[in-house]
Amino acid sequence: MPCTAHYQMKRLLSFFTAIFVYFFSGFLQKQFHNKTITIKSGKKITKSEALSRTERRMLLKDKNFLNDLRKIIRKYLPDLTKLFDNLTDKRHKSYITYKMRTIMMTRLFALLCGITTMTEINSKFNTEQAIKNLSIICDQELKEIPNWQTIQDVIETLNYQEIEEIRKYIFTTLLRSKMFDRFRYNGCIQLIVDTTGLTALDYNLNNNCLTRTRDGKTEYYKYVLEAKVVFGKFVISIDSEWIENTDMNTEKQKQDCETNAFKRMTSRIKKNYPKLKFIVTGDALYATTPMIDICEDNKWYYIFNLKQNRLKTVFEQFEDNIHDQNEVTKENYFLSSEITFKENTFNAFRYIETKHKKTTIFNYISNLPIDNYNIDQIVAMGRRRWKIENEGFNEQKNGTFNISHLCSRHENALKIHYLFIQIAHTIRQLLEYGLASVKEVKSFVTKKEISSFIINSLISSIFTNLESSDLNFQLRFDG
Repeated sequence: MPCTAHYQMKRLLSFFTAIFVYFFSGFLQKQFHNKTITIKSGKKITKSEALSRTERRMLLKDKNFLNDLRKIIRKYLPDLTKLFDNLTDKRHKSYITYKMRTIMMTRLFALLCGITTMTEINSKFNTEQAIKNLSIICDQELKEIPNWQTIQDVIETLNYQEIEEIRKYIFTTLLRSKMFDRFRYNGCIQLIVDTTGLTALDYNLNNNCLTRTRDGKTEYYKYVLEAKVVFGKFVISIDSEWIENTDMNTEKQKQDCETNAFKRMTSRIKKNYPKLKFIVTGDALYATTPMIDICEDNKWYYIFNLKQNRLKTVFEQFEDNIHDQNEVTKENYFLSSEITFKENTFNAFRYIETKHKKTTIFNYISNLPIDNYNIDQIVAMGRRRWKIENEGFNEQKNGTFNISHLCSRHENALKIHYLFIQIAHTIRQLLEYGLASVKEVKSFVTKKEISSFIINSLISSIFTNLESSDLNFQLRFDG
């Protein structure tokens, strides 16, 4: 038998070896976490650009996107269902079968599932499991889900301002969570503004469409100006202003326009968020004295694209100044500060990018202080304007929500459906960009597939009420 000292030495060596292996394996797992994914069953799947269908099914088997959505709403938007319940209900009491929150949550979850038409609600949710699940979500025992026409009738009678208040609640509640604080610039929040055309028609819907006549043919358009705040990859709609001809009595009167809509919108934003500091970001259309004056009067910063055909004298002065002396030394960056145009003074700056043998020039004006140390950050914010096109309008038009489908010809219902899409889009982004378990699989699945997983969970699997322990998680967002 070995001596006691030798035996104890071997045990001590084994102990330290185990400790070393434990921490080193943890180090390896941390270093190479992007190489493999371990699912609940213990199976490890190697990440690659071409996972087999079997591997994808195994990876996604553990995911319950529907339950994730419920947890996010319960934790981060705890008063949402209460706000739905408190909406003004104009239905006759003797005809009420469904609580107001049941009507609203059914509509909301249809959008979260990627259902873009009202009639699909009944055809997609028509299973026993869907009825049971919606009963839990809405906290009402249901025998059937609300018919789409019932939902439509209620939406037509809703108060538009009350739905606006719910959108405001979502934004302010998420802001108070402080999870977006690191995306502020010197305490300021970037606010991107842009207009999108929802649809083109051959008739004047609700007699307030913008019109355009070509070759004797008149077309009618629905336009809306959107204001979205940007936090990394995340965009949140905080205000919408419809551009429409509501007061036109004669053909000689001017149509409504983006400039007038911006004036109406910014007045409301200032009233709703008086203490927030914004950096308003827009295209060259906003680089005009009236738009700049609005920002200055509200004590907001701005970054607007600069084009020669919009501010010709400013553009020419900028060119002359940087040709004579560039105020920054960073390669491909150019700055001319304190350019005066009419009664406003601002900075003009440029960034030249070359990618794949293609050169692109970005020109901006801004009242933000700019120098050699922060010009790259300011340019990055200016270029972020495309997010309202990509993550905003493009995703809502061509991705999950199909905002071009107006869902109703009723004026009030049309606009409320649009607001519901903005609310649903915010919640879907909380799921896709903030929840670690979803980000883990997002490189392997499309947004359309996530919609399919949500609806499949809703119609085929039952879940129980959430406990407080289920809400022990944090949303975290990448830059």
